[in-house]
Amino acid sequence: MKSIQGFTLIELIMIILLTSILAMSGYHVMNFVVRNTFFLPNQVQADLVAAEALEIIVEGDDQAKGLRFCKAVTTAGANQVVVTNQDDQTITYSLSGGSLFRTIDPGAAVMIPYFKAGDMTLSGVFTYYDAAEAVTAVPANVRRIKIDLMAQNGAGSSDKYEGYSQQSSSVKVNKYL
Repeated sequence: MKSIQGFTLIELIMIILLTSILAMSGYHVMNFVVRNTFFLPNQVQADLVAAEALEIIVEGDDQAKGLRFCKAVTTAGANQVVVTNQDDQTITYSLSGGSLFRTIDPGAAVMIPYFKAGDMTLSGVFTYYDAAEAVTAVPANVRRIKIDLMAQNGAGSSDKYEGYSQQSSSVKVNKYL
């Protein structure tokens, strides 16, 4: 019986322990690769959509100047703002149905940003402040507009590799004449 050799209990426990350590590190590496392959692009897309929407609202684009160039606020609602800019264009920004729309009168409502994916939803709220920094609903008294936007794929759950971005901006209304 002495000529038959095998592994001792200590050697078996050490092999099991080393195999477990290698398997756990492999799991974490694979989890990192999968998360960055599926979740990160959706998160970046949500960040880009929210940032581009705020950029168009605040600064404008080649079709119309944004809220930074506001001459007068004519409607101040939680999901809609109507302004007249320095070029005397009446512009409506409205959040509805998971999208942000801009209407330049006269014209049809256009979804912004233009590259928003079909499964991406935009939601948010416009908040209006008067000269004393108190919340107001009177369009003639608006001196600052705060915009809060949320962009998300699906429910925005990171467990399902969906992206979620919440961004805010504020614009001073100069009341140009």
